[in-house]
Amino acid sequence: MGRKVEDLATRFDRLVDRTGEHHLWLGSRNSDRGTGRIKVGNTVATAHRVAWELAHGPLSPKQRVVTCPLSPACVRIDHLSVEGAPADSPPSRGRARKGAGSMRIVRPGTWELRVTIGRWDDGRPRSLTRTITAKSESAAAALLGEFVDEMTGSHLPETQDLRDLTVDQAVDRFLDECLAVEKGRAEKTINDYRYIHERWFSPAIGAQQVKRIESATMDRLFGTMRRAGLSASRLNQAKSLYAPFFRWAKRRGMTTRNPMAEFQLPTSTYRSEERTPPEVEELSILLSTAVEVTPDIAPLLVLGAVTGLRRGELVGIPVSAVAWRKNQITIASAVTSSGKVKTTKTRRSRTFHIDSETTAMLKRHYNQMKEGAAAAGVELAADSFLFSLTQDCSTPMPPDYLTKRVAVLKGYLGIEDKDPDVVVLEDEALRLRRSTPPARPAGKTGPLPGGGLSYREIGAALGRSERWASLAVAAAERREHSQTSGHGDLDFDGSILALRKFTSSELLDAGFNVSVVAQRQGHGPQVLTRHYSKSRASSDKRAAEHLGRVVHGKGQ
Repeated sequence: MGRKVEDLATRFDRLVDRTGEHHLWLGSRNSDRGTGRIKVGNTVATAHRVAWELAHGPLSPKQRVVTCPLSPACVRIDHLSVEGAPADSPPSRGRARKGAGSMRIVRPGTWELRVTIGRWDDGRPRSLTRTITAKSESAAAALLGEFVDEMTGSHLPETQDLRDLTVDQAVDRFLDECLAVEKGRAEKTINDYRYIHERWFSPAIGAQQVKRIESATMDRLFGTMRRAGLSASRLNQAKSLYAPFFRWAKRRGMTTRNPMAEFQLPTSTYRSEERTPPEVEELSILLSTAVEVTPDIAPLLVLGAVTGLRRGELVGIPVSAVAWRKNQITIASAVTSSGKVKTTKTRRSRTFHIDSETTAMLKRHYNQMKEGAAAAGVELAADSFLFSLTQDCSTPMPPDYLTKRVAVLKGYLGIEDKDPDVVVLEDEALRLRRSTPPARPAGKTGPLPGGGLSYREIGAALGRSERWASLAVAAAERREHSQTSGHGDLDFDGSILALRKFTSSELLDAGFNVSVVAQRQGHGPQVLTRHYSKSRASSDKRAAEHLGRVVHGKGQ
């Protein structure tokens, strides 16, 4: 095969050093003037004239390109100028197009359009590309004209680095600079968005440039989430990330179009098996069991049932927020999963009453805090937290600790909502732990083995860690205990969120005004009725009895 022939622009760029202030010609030079020379066809032209014509088009023979006054070998466009007017130039027809376009066929019916508008800071042509489908060359040419017009009037990136950002790089900028700094979004929201991107989108498009992402690609990735059984709320969360992300990227010139502009969310195949919040009797079992099994979080659960506070708000209450004599509590902050104290979700504080028994319980808890600090030889912090794992109560209890302790409590009651496959593995871990111990080797003394397999051996057998094995055995034992303690028939949601739902349901069932309940919960009435007021068996039964009295005329 013969050597591939380079086009003039490629050959020219290969002979230019653009690392400094001046773009110096590395090829042949005129020994007297110091200007560059390059062969174009069968003639030899000056390098600075060729540089100008590559950027701005052909010049007339009467026009002359003036070299850089400081370096004759420089071919940087903004260091050059043109003298003379083109011969026989046509009359002006108004403003001409700033951009120049070209196209090439990729495969039958598919074309790649390229528009060149000016140059980057380093002197290289500023080119933008777009892949389109067209039935004929004339149709593709029409779309090219539209592309040139669109790019001429659009915002373009300042640097080529910005133009060539990958999706991973751009999403990081969007989350850290736009959402966190400019929009002030909560840390948890940003972390949730980051997880969605890393889990579902980054493996497929993270390394691609933002400008290369098309609508069909986003449709395919959302379809993957749908087929995986993700809920509608999770799909909506992903849309809430990428719709504004691509608008932001387009405004900054990272892409020329928004692939989410006409996006429609696929219908989720997820079917919720949500449990209803506890009835009064079930709540009593939950709280009494907490006193026995998880006494360190029992006061928190009582306060959660009384107030309906969010998890982060519960653990973030300072002692100064409780007005002991007025039986009031002020919620002005919350704790994130990382332990950071921030404002509430609505960024507003709210003050409401609590009953005298709850106030007395919190007072007893506070006195126990002081006694514990004195026994450890420390003093409580100036503004200590009501719930803390430190002796001086200077830092709030981590929200994840509360969640883990609630999981232990739910295990004892047999109301865990674990994946069935996880339950099977945990039961198998318990079986291995209780299997017949291996025979003691001859001549070896000491206590008999405590189980059939050690936690390390169980973890190795099930492809998990030693710590997982110990936690799995404990969880299986709690589940077993729930079957023998009379709690095996319980079926309600025992989470912190369920306590919040319990509070709103009880108040609404009792006839309290929706606005009053919403104010205590810290959100609008619409959110309250949509998310936290859940129909329970007792409510449905009371509704049936009421309708029966009305229809059958009883009690009138």
